[in-house]
Amino acid sequence: MAKWEGKSRGTVLGHKIFVFILNHLGLKPAYIVLRLVALYYFLFARKSNKNSFYFFHEVLKYKKTTAYLKIYKNYYLFGQTILDKVALMAGVKTNFTINHEGGDQLDKIAAMGKGGILISAHIGNWEIAGQLLNRLNTTFNILMYENERENLKKYMDGVQKKKNVKIIAIKDGEMGHLIELHNAFSNNELVVMHGDRFRDGVQTLEATFLGKKALFPAGPFIMAAKFGVPLSVVFSVKESDSHYHFFASEPIEVKRARTPEQTEKAVQELLQKYLAEVEKMTLRYPEQWFNFYAFWKEQA
Repeated sequence: MAKWEGKSRGTVLGHKIFVFILNHLGLKPAYIVLRLVALYYFLFARKSNKNSFYFFHEVLKYKKTTAYLKIYKNYYLFGQTILDKVALMAGVKTNFTINHEGGDQLDKIAAMGKGGILISAHIGNWEIAGQLLNRLNTTFNILMYENERENLKKYMDGVQKKKNVKIIAIKDGEMGHLIELHNAFSNNELVVMHGDRFRDGVQTLEATFLGKKALFPAGPFIMAAKFGVPLSVVFSVKESDSHYHFFASEPIEVKRARTPEQTEKAVQELLQKYLAEVEKMTLRYPEQWFNFYAFWKEQA
């Protein structure tokens, strides 16, 4: 089974070019340029094409022709979500609308007063949901690997207009992020992360997802169990060029685990509830499943 390499496609130069187009021409012209970029990946990104074809043809059982059409749309929608995110972070004027389904669940977490975890998967564009978090008047922290986008982070810090977003970086061989997480929860802040990717060397959990075995990082679920904070599964998916749909599940609560046995039980409960939500969303919006590597064990 191939592993995610801990970093995403794209360069700082590429983001600078699109930020220039966004600032001077707007979002729609950027979408036009994006169609050419998506076509390039469709024609030449052999490795990710192979993995995407497996997802659409072997997992979801689309016919071959349909699967290839889905691959192109998958690339295009992925690019759109990146452009939309950059546009919002850079303060570019947009006409986005968003329908909130389950927004009251985040109110419940905020009212508990002990912080919480919003866990998602690489489906759609959850960053758009920051509009709702602004309404909650709280800070949310994005947990990610430092080397995933270290240079990009420095650049985006210069164009980002909203200051209620912080990044907690996980550095190899260091545990400083645990202190930052403790401080965030103590301040009743929200920590946002994904639960569907992992790198070599981290603890994983095996589970059945969409009928096939796959591995998932144990960290997010161990964190929720050991800190004893509520967890909500969230997604924000694109339904048109200018409209998003935000989903948040009812907070999943487990008692703070203090023994290995309690931790294992809580982690399995959290994982199964998380996967049920991710499966439901993946089947509803398959073209917005943005994992382009060998995700399932049998792909080895």
